[in-house]
Amino acid sequence: MRDVFISYSHKDEQWVNGVLVPQLRASGIDVLIDAEHFQPGPAAIQNMADAVAGCQRTLVVLTPHWVASEWTQYEALLTAYDDPTGARGRMIPILRSKCDPPKWLAIRSWLDFVDDARVAQQMERLVRAIKRAPDAAAVKIDVVTEGLRTLADLIAGGPARDALLEFRFRFESIAGRIDRMATWKEVHDQLHQVQLHCYDRVIADVGRLGKDELAADALMQYCDTLQQAIDRLRVLGAKPLFENARLTWLATLERAHKMLCESVDAADPAAVKKGASLLDRVLASEPPRIDARLSDAACELELEAVIDAVALVCKTAKEQQLEPAKLATLEEALAEMERLDDTLQELVRNHTLWQDVDVVMRRVDTNVEMDSFELVDTWPDLKQQVALLTAATAEWAKGIAKVAESVEKAIAENDSGGMARHFRRFRQRAVMRFFAVDTDLNEQCRELRKAGDPLAAIAEALA
Repeated sequence: MRDVFISYSHKDEQWVNGVLVPQLRASGIDVLIDAEHFQPGPAAIQNMADAVAGCQRTLVVLTPHWVASEWTQYEALLTAYDDPTGARGRMIPILRSKCDPPKWLAIRSWLDFVDDARVAQQMERLVRAIKRAPDAAAVKIDVVTEGLRTLADLIAGGPARDALLEFRFRFESIAGRIDRMATWKEVHDQLHQVQLHCYDRVIADVGRLGKDELAADALMQYCDTLQQAIDRLRVLGAKPLFENARLTWLATLERAHKMLCESVDAADPAAVKKGASLLDRVLASEPPRIDARLSDAACELELEAVIDAVALVCKTAKEQQLEPAKLATLEEALAEMERLDDTLQELVRNHTLWQDVDVVMRRVDTNVEMDSFELVDTWPDLKQQVALLTAATAEWAKGIAKVAESVEKAIAENDSGGMARHFRRFRQRAVMRFFAVDTDLNEQCRELRKAGDPLAAIAEALA
């Protein structure tokens, strides 16, 4: 099996054949390209299918010409079908010219080859991405931190220090940026807990209040969950990060908690619903705003600077024949950092897309029992968005797809009751998937925080 098949528009072949292919081959990459390897005789579609199946990865050269071509998109779609979420890394998009890729491709992270001055740097990242095992395990942050400690030792030793002086100020700020991103993520997590383990359950159980003696106990447990989230949000809100961006909506959560506790004690379902409506007000507006801050923090993280620094030291270590053991540690850390960067970008991108879906589902859910028009109007786009985030072979995805069929059937039959019932099942399954992505991103942020101390040591060594 070859390493990579290149999907490109022939209108871009001068750069592909003159720059991209020669540099990949010079790096030991086994490249399959149509002009050299497509067999005469078979249909073009068959040649494309064989090329995608016969290579570990498909490299997509994104330009306006590529976007305008149905044939090139077909090549990429073949790969996307085999790896719909990108978890296996079967497709690697590179942006050569500014363009507007189709939605199914826009959800993936790409390498930026637009600026010719950065092509050499990005080419190194591309080569590492192609050579990486397609089904690699989760990122081992311990390997990364060990590499960073080794980097700090080499800086103290001399030769690496001069090479890294240009990175000094980036290293000084990156630890703080990691903490900022992780803090925004934790605030989002607390609101997700309020959504799943308080608001949703209060709405589900409030109808039993006064009829079932266990309902009040259950509702008070949800109030306790809300209080725990409020307590944690108070601690987070006291961080310097929020000095100019106060969590003003925290007061609304506190009012909701007070109202819920009092109305449950009074066995007053109407008052419980009013308290829940305060929660709904916060949950409808704040998570998307926080997600935007989280995405901005991820973009500002500059893990690429750390990757470039380690790559530079690896090069210096080879040229000066420094300790082989330390060089091996650095090279292993470099590979893990590349994968960490890719994983983090993909998680943040998926998190943002699921957040967008969640906003739409919440809006539809608010009115679906009284007026099904918004569901009918929104459903085609909503279904497509979820499908783009769904791996066809996963059991959870099959469950979402099955419920989606029930929603479609209810819409086709103009069954308003069925629409509401099946849509809420669809939303419940989609929200649980969003929560799983949320959990993965949270875990990656916790792991990333472990790199803070060695990054600070590097900055101190460069001072």
